[in-house]
Amino acid sequence: MTQEDQNPQTDLTTLQNELEQAKARITELTIISQQALADLQNFKKRTEEEKSKFVTFANASLINDIIPMLDNLDRALTHLPEETAARNWAEGILAITNQLHSLLTARGLETISTSSGTFDPNQHEAVMTDAGPADGILRELEKGYKLSDRVLRRSKVVVGNGQMPAASSTETPIKNS
Repeated sequence: MTQEDQNPQTDLTTLQNELEQAKARITELTIISQQALADLQNFKKRTEEEKSKFVTFANASLINDIIPMLDNLDRALTHLPEETAARNWAEGILAITNQLHSLLTARGLETISTSSGTFDPNQHEAVMTDAGPADGILRELEKGYKLSDRVLRRSKVVVGNGQMPAASSTETPIKNS
């Protein structure tokens, strides 16, 4: 066999090897590009989530400053004498309070519920204990608030200490003479 006879076969083998290498390189580059695309999509999603959280909590400080005023308005309405409740100015205060509650609720503010009756240190602050079921919420002294799932102010509550309330006795003990 002459060199000319081997040359076409060698060229074909070389071309097949180069083709296999090119296919392998294409597969490798396809995998790299898919990973880069997935990374980009994850980055975009994470950036959008961070932006959304930033917008949600950008006004948290302002809302924290407004909450005591909201408490005072609620207290004022609770203690409003009946004879003044029907007056225009009292109705105006009620409308302002309701509007403020609606505005803050629309911005994501929620009151922390104490209706479950169970003390949760992540959401409630025990300021007193009293006779009652252990870790049971007996009374709410001050409302707690959260913005989305972030607690801004924990509810101030009275928590049971596990002792049963003493029975109030109206009978006087009989004295032996």
